[in-house]
Amino acid sequence: MRPTDLDELAAAIDGDVIAPGSPGYDTARLIWNRRFDDVRPTAVVRVAGAEDVRAVVEFARDLGLPLTPRSGGHSFAGYSTGDGLVVDLGALTSVKVDAASETATLGAGLTLLPTYRALWPHKFAIPAGLCPTVGIAGLTTGGGLGALSRRHGLTCDSLVEAEIVTAAGRFERASEDENPDLLWATRGGGGGNFGIVTSLTFELVPVDMTFTELTYEFPWAAAERLLTAWQDWLSTSPPETWAIIELETQAPCGDADPFVLLEVVHAGPRAEAEAAVAELLAAAAAAPVRAGAHSGPFVDVEHDIFCKGLRAKECALADKSAAGRVPRAALYARSDVAARPWPSDGIRTILDWMERRQRDPVLTPPDFAPTDMVGKVLLEPADGAVNSVAADATAFVHRDNLFVAQFQSRWRNDGSAVADANREWTDGLYFAVAEHRSGSAYQNYIDPNLDDWQRAYYGQNLAELRRVKSKHDPGNMFDFAQSVPPA
Repeated sequence: MRPTDLDELAAAIDGDVIAPGSPGYDTARLIWNRRFDDVRPTAVVRVAGAEDVRAVVEFARDLGLPLTPRSGGHSFAGYSTGDGLVVDLGALTSVKVDAASETATLGAGLTLLPTYRALWPHKFAIPAGLCPTVGIAGLTTGGGLGALSRRHGLTCDSLVEAEIVTAAGRFERASEDENPDLLWATRGGGGGNFGIVTSLTFELVPVDMTFTELTYEFPWAAAERLLTAWQDWLSTSPPETWAIIELETQAPCGDADPFVLLEVVHAGPRAEAEAAVAELLAAAAAAPVRAGAHSGPFVDVEHDIFCKGLRAKECALADKSAAGRVPRAALYARSDVAARPWPSDGIRTILDWMERRQRDPVLTPPDFAPTDMVGKVLLEPADGAVNSVAADATAFVHRDNLFVAQFQSRWRNDGSAVADANREWTDGLYFAVAEHRSGSAYQNYIDPNLDDWQRAYYGQNLAELRRVKSKHDPGNMFDFAQSVPPA
């Protein structure tokens, strides 16, 4: 590439080309996961609109440059950045609501909490995730689990149309009428595989009722009973009730154990929410050591899950926004999509590994911070309406689910020994429960070390995804370590 090529690109688009040495480069190149803070793209192209995206695709294709689209920048494996051109879609934040058809067309640069806020005046939402800074486009193309999933399905299930710039530099409309194969693939086929999504149109769901968030922290001695009861409870609980279990390490004070948290979001008033989980709480056979409840509008409940006490502008990534208070950490995670309950020996293995981490002075040091030194196991429901869609109706193949298990480590970027210890603990736990895992994995928790990842993510839909890839990206321009290969 000639030194003047980036200047020519900058003159050809309305957005900004931010190259090394440019003001703001060291902020623009960062993504959510600190593990990838040393990646230095050739340039970050902050596009101003869809026409800019087309120009960047043509520029990269003509010069043979690697191209990486970025919406929210939350790829667990760092696939939101790279050594070539990063197409930052963050300025594509338009929201157009069609009240008559109960649909909304959203710019691909939107993240979750701003999306919920923009739709709230209409008392509608899309069934999406919880983390406020996750990008809508990435979440949708990988599936999209969240507090509304048991009642309304995945984010990708509500997608009815997308505008995509393909490798040929063309705008393609993906809908049931035009390029239905591309729409099918965009519904769960993984982000960054088939082109760059510039806008998405969703069917909306009503959220005009009161919502309630309940949180219960239980003593560690109750963890096995709670996990066992939660798995049984899922099959009989109302779809309006979403409940996630989190096992977490905590500060090493004396003989402190990890703790277990039950977090509930219910579409209804507090009394209804408490009645929905009463049997589950009774099965734990232990009083919570801490409990909280909050009822209010949907948008407020979603805000408070991650950003309670923060103003709107503060509910953004630290280091990426001047006012942002949502912390960035180095993260490594693995996942399993469970179709049936785990037996007691599998649960006990998880608890044992959590206790090992709690006692490890490298993984749980004296200066412990829960935002960036923690070990977690998260169990989140993936049943209900998620399973009401046929496995081949969308690219998202996991339609016989009970829950998704995520095994996670977070740490500061403070030396390779700490990073290695965190990865070793996560891998150790993951392989210790190998006999209980299904072999399927959630593509939005993308795992760079996953064996046979193509089958784990896409199963029986892999062959069709490869055919779609060959049709819309025959030269494999959108290529990364775990991209769908052409047929």
